[in-house]
Amino acid sequence: MTPTKTEEPRRDRIAKVVSAVTAILFVSVLAAGIVTERTTLVVVVVFGFLAMAAGVTISLFVDFSTPNRQVWAYGLASGAMLASAAALLAPKAIGRHPEYGGFAIALGYLLGYAGHELGHLVSHYDLPLNAAVSELTLHALAAGSIMGVVYGSLPDLSALFGFGILAHKFPAGFTGSEALRQSGIPRTVMIVPAAAVALAAIPLSILTPDLSATVQAVFYGVSTGVFAHVAIDMLPECSHVGSHADSSGHGTIECSRNIHRVRQYAVASTLAGAGAIFVLWQALAMG
Repeated sequence: MTPTKTEEPRRDRIAKVVSAVTAILFVSVLAAGIVTERTTLVVVVVFGFLAMAAGVTISLFVDFSTPNRQVWAYGLASGAMLASAAALLAPKAIGRHPEYGGFAIALGYLLGYAGHELGHLVSHYDLPLNAAVSELTLHALAAGSIMGVVYGSLPDLSALFGFGILAHKFPAGFTGSEALRQSGIPRTVMIVPAAAVALAAIPLSILTPDLSATVQAVFYGVSTGVFAHVAIDMLPECSHVGSHADSSGHGTIECSRNIHRVRQYAVASTLAGAGAIFVLWQALAMG
């Protein structure tokens, strides 16, 4: 339901307060991460924040409505995320306990699906967030929680894993920003999903106790499944119906013109995203 003129200023004021509080909390948890020597995790969450901020900025100055640009943005991000989850995290789950790790991967995938579906429930409430940004925030909190436990248990885990997982924040940034514009909500609210990873990850990395091998297998497996679901959900997919990429940050793209060429770009972009993670991993391994 479209808000009335008297409701809009109130919602805008609430949005500004929420954005300001989120900014203060974000700076605070970064400081806590630095003090407690969670340097790698701090770098990773700042990367995720800047990636989403870049997406929001792009939406202000660059027309990202063309299928070619959307396909490459989603394809590179989803390919990198899937490769990171499969190569840098899944082996840790299976290595610690093959059966528990395997079942946990399946559970994580289903939890990712559940988060996607249940995120739409917020559309029934009058909040300074719309359904798309609320879903992005829920995904970010889930990802941050998992990354906090993972980096808390594996302090030597490379930042490359985090970069690959959070690469999707860039396309999510410009689609979420566009969804806010269409809803008449200030785009400053995008700081909420942008900061949500850090707000969950850093405190949990500090509080995570030593975990047994079986518990680690479950956490790493769930992480793998959730991230794989998000990556697969973001794979660019051409559609003859619709206006542009799904407002929640997923890769359904209207490409009725030159559809065969755009589909080729979709395949090429996903392979390029996964290949980039492989090349970076290989370079780090050889170094």
